[in-house]
This record gives sequence, structure tokens and C-alpha cells, in this order.
Amino acid sequence: MQIENITINSTAELTFYNRKNPRLDHRSQPAVIICPGGGYKVIAEREAEPLALAFSSQGFQVFILNYTVMSKGTTENFLNQDIEELHEGLELIRENKTKWEIDEDNIFLLGCSAGGHVVSRYCNFNLAKKPKGVLLCYPVTSLSFGWPKDFHHFNFEIEDLESYNACEMVNPDTPPTFIWHTINDKTVPVYNTLKYCERLSKYNVSVEAHIFDDGPHGLSLATRASSPNDSLLNDDVSRWFNFALQWINRKLD
Repeated sequence: MQIENITINSTAELTFYNRKNPRLDHRSQPAVIICPGGGYKVIAEREAEPLALAFSSQGFQVFILNYTVMSKGTTENFLNQDIEELHEGLELIRENKTKWEIDEDNIFLLGCSAGGHVVSRYCNFNLAKKPKGVLLCYPVTSLSFGWPKDFHHFNFEIEDLESYNACEMVNPDTPPTFIWHTINDKTVPVYNTLKYCERLSKYNVSVEAHIFDDGPHGLSLATRASSPNDSLLNDDVSRWFNFALQWINRKLD
């Protein structure tokens, strides 16, 4: 495997986990773009490389979007800029699909926590070409559903709060969605996922949802591969990854 960093702009880049294609015919491979969480303050490492390696081991070309966050020094509202960075990253991948042996018809987006906010907003825009599917892990889907606790969290002013509500953006063209959360998440309330599922159902969007009965926020894989301490180990929740793989395999062309 080769790991390559690809600049998008001065505060954003893609990290590409370029796996050696095992197929003798070099048939193109599906891809996953990961948007880690971190509360828009940082990029959470446990939701980045551990997930990338997990998907790479299952036959995916994987990209981590290191989108603009507050720790990169910006003091202006970058929430819409993050959407543009995801779009630019996706376009870059499509432009290099032959070189990177990627099947552009089988590209999936995955977002954790705040990264789920980036992904859920992006996938509901009127895009010329939608991702094949979207995976949301304990996502923020609105800034009005209990996260952030107060708006001093951000180092910039946020106006027109509803424009950041991904639930209100759901439409019949929203891509198929896999989503999971824990019922007692104290950081990003499960209501974010329940409300998003309600909107998906309203528009008959294909969705698979898993609500686990226990676990803190930010579990990532919930295994030793991603957990900095034992509090983020959870055998029950760790099943989500296999559920997600089964869901993706059903969606692949």
C-alpha cells in the first residue's frame, strides 16, 4: 500500500490509501471517502486511519478528507467551505479514476459525528452525480439537535441556523443511507439520527439504521484498532462495521 497526501487548498487535503489491486485483470475497485469527526475543532485520528485500514483490507480504495477545522487557524465560518472541499475531493477522485483503478459508479461517503454533518449536508445538494451510498456514524444532522451545547463552541458567528439542517435538505434523490448511533450518546444526541431517518422515510429513501443500547460518543470501530482506552471498546457496537460491509455489498453494481 502507498499513502499519498493530495492538497485541495491551504487548509484541506485528501489522504489516499492506495492499495495494490490483487486482480489480474486490474478491474476497477470501489472507493470510500471518510470524513472523520472532531467537533469542527480537529480531525479525530481514531475516526481516520483505523477506518481507512479497515475498508482497505476489504478491497476498497480509501481516502480521508482532512477538511478545514478550527485548529487550522481559520476564524471565518468555514462550514460551507467544508462542503466544497468534499466536492472537490470527489471530483479529483473521478478525474483520476483510471490511474487509481477506481470504479466511479461505486464511490461511498462515510462521515462520523461532525464529519457526518459534512457528508449529510453534501449528499442532499442537487449534484450532477451522486455517491453510490452514504454511511453516517453517530452524525450531527442539525446544529439545533443538542450539539453544540452552545455556540461559543465555534470561533465565528453562525447565522441562519436552518441552512445547516441536513434533515430539512433530504429529498427523493438523497442517496441510500446506512446510519448508526448509540441511544445514550451524551455528546451528539441520538435524536440527530432518529430525525434524519424520519426524513429519509418521508421521501422513501433506502435506509438501514442501527440504534445500539449503550456506548459513548466517538466509538469509531469500537475495537482495539481505534480505541485509545477501554471505555471505547464495545463488542456489541463493533458489529456495525460488518453490517455496513454487507449493506455496501448489496449496493455495489
